[in-house]
Amino acid sequence: MKRAKDGKRVLTGSIVAGSYNGSENRIQLFDGKFTTGYRIVDFKIAAEYPLNAGEWISKISTEPKSTVGQWFWQDVQELAWAKYDQAALFTGTQMSVIRQDNMVVEDMWISAYSTSESGNLNYEITLEKYEFAAWEGAGVLVENLAQGGPQ
Repeated sequence: MKRAKDGKRVLTGSIVAGSYNGSENRIQLFDGKFTTGYRIVDFKIAAEYPLNAGEWISKISTEPKSTVGQWFWQDVQELAWAKYDQAALFTGTQMSVIRQDNMVVEDMWISAYSTSESGNLNYEITLEKYEFAAWEGAGVLVENLAQGGPQ
């Protein structure tokens, strides 16, 4: 596996943070080849209205997840998690965790949940593009689809 020269990509957007089951958006990365993939190197979230109080959580996965209100670090399809807390008119706190061995061959999904009335969430995802042999891409795809056996 080697990092592509032109491989850095920064994705920004907004997602409506839903109820306990959250909401999710598909982020299309697949270029039709199984010899390229993306590694998440940074994941940040922030409230669309940073002065409103609330909590926001988000996760990135290789398949849609209906449980954004829960994080399952043992699930190989979940790649990154982030949390943002904001007390009214105070500085918010943010944390994120990214699976160190993550790699996405096809597409990824971002999910969001909020306790705030203005639940919209901004996100920034930094990716690095990698190139590898087709057999390595097939192995990554098997893991992305959680077909790698018991966890």
